[in-house]
Amino acid sequence: MAIPIPNRPSGFTLGSNTSNAEAAVTLDVFFDIQCPHSRKFWSTLLALIEHYKDQPFRVTAHLITISNHRQAWDMSLALLAEAQGDSQRFFDFATFLFDRQDQFMNDQFKDKTNSDLQQLAASFSGEFSGEHNPAFLTRMNSHDIYIDARTPIRYAATRAVWATPTVLINNADDLPVRFDSSFE
Repeated sequence: MAIPIPNRPSGFTLGSNTSNAEAAVTLDVFFDIQCPHSRKFWSTLLALIEHYKDQPFRVTAHLITISNHRQAWDMSLALLAEAQGDSQRFFDFATFLFDRQDQFMNDQFKDKTNSDLQQLAASFSGEFSGEHNPAFLTRMNSHDIYIDARTPIRYAATRAVWATPTVLINNADDLPVRFDSSFE
C-alpha cells in the first residue's frame, strides 16, 4: 500500500512574515480543540500574534487529537472543513470552538451519538458563518478533510509531540515547551 501524500503541509500559519527564511522567531504550536489546557493557552497565543504582528514572527498551529478527547476528532474535521485552507479563518473558527468547548466535552456526550456531535459541529459552522450550509457535513466527512486532519497528527509524531499544548520555538527539536494546568 502506498503512503498517501498530504493535500497540504501540516498546520496553518499566521504572522507578519510567513516564510521560515524571513521570520526571526517561529513557533510551531500543537493543540487539541477539546483540550482544556489548549483552550487556556489559545488566548495567549492570539495575544502573541497580535503583539508581534509587525515583527519578523511566524506561528504555525498544528491541530492534533489526544486519545482521551473523544469528540476532538470530529470537531477537528469541522474546523478544517470550515477553514477550507484559509489560515485566518482557521484561527477564527478555532477561537469560536474554544469558546464553546464545554458543549462538546466528554461529559456532555456520555449519552449522545456521533450523529449528535456532527449535527452540533454543523450548527457551530452555521452560527460562525451566519448561514446554513447543507454541504458542510459532506465536506466535513470527505476524504480530503480526513487526510488534512491526519497529517498534523503524523507530523507531531515525527517531532515527538504527545501532549497539548506543545510549542516548539525556532524549530528546536530538543526544547519543547509544554504548558500544564496552572498556565494562564
